[in-house]
Amino acid sequence: MRIGIPVWIMVAVLSGMGAGYVEPNGAPPTALSKHEVARLGVRAKGATPSLAGCRMRPYREDPMRAPFLLIEEGPIPGSDPERLLTPAETKCVENLRKAGKKAIQLGKITEAILYYLSAVDTSVAQSGEAYLDLAGALDQASYPQPAVIAYRKAWTALEGGYNRSGVQVDGRGLLTLANIRDSIVRLGGQVPAPTSATGKIAVATPTRKIQEQYFERALPSVTPR
Repeated sequence: MRIGIPVWIMVAVLSGMGAGYVEPNGAPPTALSKHEVARLGVRAKGATPSLAGCRMRPYREDPMRAPFLLIEEGPIPGSDPERLLTPAETKCVENLRKAGKKAIQLGKITEAILYYLSAVDTSVAQSGEAYLDLAGALDQASYPQPAVIAYRKAWTALEGGYNRSGVQVDGRGLLTLANIRDSIVRLGGQVPAPTSATGKIAVATPTRKIQEQYFERALPSVTPR
């Protein structure tokens, strides 16, 4: 609920932002049981999108648990070995993100975040896109504080890829980070300190200049007749 945002901030200060996500007894996230699916308001059969067989973090109702703390604790590339997804896992990632966006539209922010984090758990390599999708949905629905956290998480996850050896600066990556930077600033947040060449250029260069340098100049000139 939006009225709970100030409470979330207080809880974040008191509890700290660095705690990691831990399943009971150290167990990994498991597939949704029929009871859990029903509790989350998603039918196992005939649902749109279907989450049958998808692995998901358990949903626990906790009014003192700030939703954006869950985002802070989400994994980023490099935190787990990357692997190829099965076709079923690929579909689950897609459907979990769709379910998360729908939940935000219904005002179920904690559930939405758990959907998105479940997608990230399934494919950490795609976490940057998932966090950015989450941030955009929260931003559009006017949840600024969680949106800022998600934008910052998207920045960190995407920069992890740009830090790899051999990765060159490209216009698409620059524009993505510049747009994230603009969104964070617009919402009153602090842009993460860049750690890659791409990030450093994105922080120091206006978005319009990036568009001109990497996109508009690449278009063929048209001479009017």
